[in-house]
Amino acid sequence: MTYRPRRHASWITFLVPVALLAPAGAVAQARQIPGITADDPFPGGCVDCHIQYPDRNLDVRFSTLLALWEREVSPELLARSKASTEPGVTLQGMHPETKPDVIKDIPGACVDCHRRRSDEAPILSRLVHLTHLTGGAESVFLNEFKGECTLCHKLDLKTGAWSMPSGPERAAGG
Repeated sequence: MTYRPRRHASWITFLVPVALLAPAGAVAQARQIPGITADDPFPGGCVDCHIQYPDRNLDVRFSTLLALWEREVSPELLARSKASTEPGVTLQGMHPETKPDVIKDIPGACVDCHRRRSDEAPILSRLVHLTHLTGGAESVFLNEFKGECTLCHKLDLKTGAWSMPSGPERAAGG
């Protein structure tokens, strides 16, 4: 006789309608997830969020950020950049000069240098996740955008495929 361990029964919960799991009389309601169960306020990903906010006197467009980073990177960003870099890569404490057309395809153009296994720059996915999903109370993304993954990563509800949109930077004030 062959011993077969009992399978964990938690898979059954996927077969049980959610309504049966809710307390009697309660109406089950899905969490509001942008682009999945709710409208997506940032369908263009990076370029829809990284804009100019005149009411806050804040400009986080990539052209503005790159102009700053090409002079100097903050110690916090430098630490995150180093943490997201492959071993042996030396960072200079500022972003190399970029071509003006780089802002026509964000983040697509960024991947040219910030690719996986890059020997010249921080890996984009690691750097973006460290920048947006760490920092606790100081993190704008965690506080204002609740760390919602689907504001950047888009799910095709027909195919199940994930993607990240890429496109041109929004004009100042737009």
